[in-house]
Amino acid sequence: MKSILLINGNDPKALLNSTLYGADAVAYDLHEAVSADDKDAARLLLQEALTFFDFGDAGVFVRVNPMDEGGGEDIAVAGKGKPQAFILPRADAQSLPEADAAITALEAGNGFAAGSVKLIPTVESVAALENISALLSSCPRIMAVIFNAGNFLKDLGVAETGDASQILYARSKVALACRAAGIPAIDRPWNDVKNRDGFEADARNGRALGFSGKLAVSGGQVPPINEIFA
Repeated sequence: MKSILLINGNDPKALLNSTLYGADAVAYDLHEAVSADDKDAARLLLQEALTFFDFGDAGVFVRVNPMDEGGGEDIAVAGKGKPQAFILPRADAQSLPEADAAITALEAGNGFAAGSVKLIPTVESVAALENISALLSSCPRIMAVIFNAGNFLKDLGVAETGDASQILYARSKVALACRAAGIPAIDRPWNDVKNRDGFEADARNGRALGFSGKLAVSGGQVPPINEIFA
């Protein structure tokens, strides 16, 4: 899995066009892309879209809210459309088992095969990075891991400088732990969509460190990711 395209989970047009860019997987965001007032409507929209839309060969994921901010409701409602996996922000030793239990309940309540819906935790805190090997071995649902550098640096208490060496240790630790566990590591998103040269350099850096793919925040980022991580 080289490319995961992040899509606003409350935008019907974006949902319909999400598979046009050639991403290996599309991830519909209920977290940062959707305001608090629109969460309920977005969950129902996704449930319908996941049930009836033909996604072709693309993987279909849902990025839920953190478990202490409505993630369980996201799983229970949007999950009825049976995405292949849920992306869990701010994953840690407490939230990962909670998400696992919520997915187990979803499978049991909707006739899905046990263990068929996977989890993709996001490493974005100091604690998660320091305990990443234990996290990866704690849940058999984990199919990949995403590294969110921006939130990691916020948790570290420092401003992002734009210098890749600032996150070299964290990036390397995620990539090494995932390789040891046999789990794909997905590199950080690059949010400055106008800076194509910086984006491609960052993608090549991630590939050189051992990442399997990269999170895309626009359709235009997908082809370079697929090429660089081929």
